[in-house]
Formats: sequence, structure tokens, C-alpha cells
Amino acid sequence: MFNTHSQHCRESVYDKKSNRFLLSKISESMQEKDLSVPPNCNGFGRIRHFRRYISDGWGEDPIPIDPCLRALGLDTLDILETQVFQIASCNLDCWYCFVPNDLKEAKVSQSKWFRCDEMIDMFLSEKSNIRIIDLSGGNPELVPEWIVQTMKALEKKGLHESIYLWSDDALVTDYTFRYLNSSELKYMQKYRNYGKVCCFKGYSENTFSYNAMIPCSYYDKQFDLFARYMELNLDLYGYVTFTTNNIDNLNEDMNRFVSKLKKIHPLLPLRIVPLKIIEFTPVKERMNLSYELALENQELVYEAWIQELNASYNTELLHKSICDISLY
Repeated sequence: MFNTHSQHCRESVYDKKSNRFLLSKISESMQEKDLSVPPNCNGFGRIRHFRRYISDGWGEDPIPIDPCLRALGLDTLDILETQVFQIASCNLDCWYCFVPNDLKEAKVSQSKWFRCDEMIDMFLSEKSNIRIIDLSGGNPELVPEWIVQTMKALEKKGLHESIYLWSDDALVTDYTFRYLNSSELKYMQKYRNYGKVCCFKGYSENTFSYNAMIPCSYYDKQFDLFARYMELNLDLYGYVTFTTNNIDNLNEDMNRFVSKLKKIHPLLPLRIVPLKIIEFTPVKERMNLSYELALENQELVYEAWIQELNASYNTELLHKSICDISLY
């Protein structure tokens, strides 16, 4: 059933004949309330400020800041301004998602079809100094063609050397490998200024199902998919969410999670960033006692993660830039 749902979500946001993608209209939506600056690009884009500092007691988040600065040869920054576009569908229903549901359901009233060159033209019309475009959602994993065609649009306009492209996905479909042909995969491999982050939706089968609201059987598939992405030699990173309403067997579960990452590559845990969940406006409407407990528990889970890293790696590795942790 989930596979059928995922296919439906894909078909709702990609018109192969016209090479158009359905993008969310952020203006006049619930999400607009959480923005620090108004939506741009005629309401179909937003500016996001990625911040290295998260909160006291929680580690820094260096992505996509450091990968972008490294690729473009820019000086160190603690806040990075990015141009975000959101695909208008998602095959998951994560309770903590900061995007309101009506921006993830391919609703005609909250979205519009664009070719990638049209999307880039909107970005250029803003005449900003932004150097990074973030393809988000929804779930961009549904339409890997969006990534490749954005790359080609940037190259066609001579922007591939000056703009860094960043995208994310949820590690629950194999659509990159199913729908991109060999030439498209090679093009993605060779595209220099591109980074990809994949989000693990929990640190165990139960936390994965609790957060993503899909069967536990998809938990292990996350690791298989990440390993397949590594075979493409992409500049690859990971997020992990630590929200859970049950911390029984926490240390054992965390040890197993880190061990699974190490089986893909011994240093992979050092390329994974814990994503701290906070209450954006759409989340507040979904809150209940279980979710309130999950937000509290993520602090304890984070501590278990740090303990596991400290037991696995020396100080030199732990303090290396995430970009200097080589997976290849």
C-alpha cells in the first residue's frame, strides 16, 4: 500500500511530457507564519537561514553551510542564506513536519507547475546574492528528475560554477535508481557543486515507524538506499531525528543504529547530523501528550548518540570538519 501511495505522490507532482514539476505556493499558507522574511519568487520560493548554532546542549549543524562554502571557496560563515523551492507532495506523514499538510498534497490551489528553467528564472529575477539553491518539500526523493533538470538549467544559464545545489530526501524509495537512466546518473555524479542530505527518521524500527508513520519494515531499507547513493560518489550527508515517546532500551537501540551506519562506512556516523525538532506553527496543531513527550525525550536520545560517538572515535576525528570526513 505504501508503495502505491508513493507512486501516486510522484505522479501528482511530475508531468513527464512537459518536464514540469508541481511546486508549493508558500505565500498565504500556514507556513508563511514561520518565515523570518516574506516568500519570494512570486510566492513559490522562500529564503531560509541555515544556522550553525542550534541550542545550548545540542551540537552544531554544519550542513549545508560547510559543504557549500567548501565547494564555492567562500569564507567561513555561521549563518547561510539559501533559496528554497518545495515540491508539492510527500509520501510520508511525519508528525513533526514544519510544512503544513495542504502544501504536501499536490493541491491545485496551493501549487503551480514549473519547468526547471522557469524556476531558475524566478530565482534570478530576485537579483539576490544567494549562492545556494535548496530543493526541498514535500519529498524531493519522489522526483529525482527535478534534481537533474535543475542542474542542467543552472548549467545552461552559466550558473553551475557559482551556485551550489542542495537537496534532501527521506530514504524510503529507490526512485533515483528506478527512474534516472545511466546518462542522468552519470551527469549527477559529475556535477561538481551538488550536495545531498538523506534523513533517517529514527534510530530504531519503532522510532522510525512512530515518526514517519509507515511500517517498521522500511527502517532497514534506509541503510540500503544510503549505501546505493554512496556508490554514486555524491557529496553525501545525513540527518537523523531522535523524537520518541519511549526510551526503553535506548542505549542498545542507539548502539545498533550507529553499528548499522558503520557497516556502510566506518566513519559515516561523523557525517550524520542530529536534527532537533521544534514546534513550528503546523506542528502545534498536531501536538498531543505523546508528541510533547517525544520532544522532551529527544534530548536524552541526543546524549546517548554523543556517548556512542565518544566511545567510537578519538578527539581528532570528532572535531574534524564534516567535509573532511571522507566516505570514499
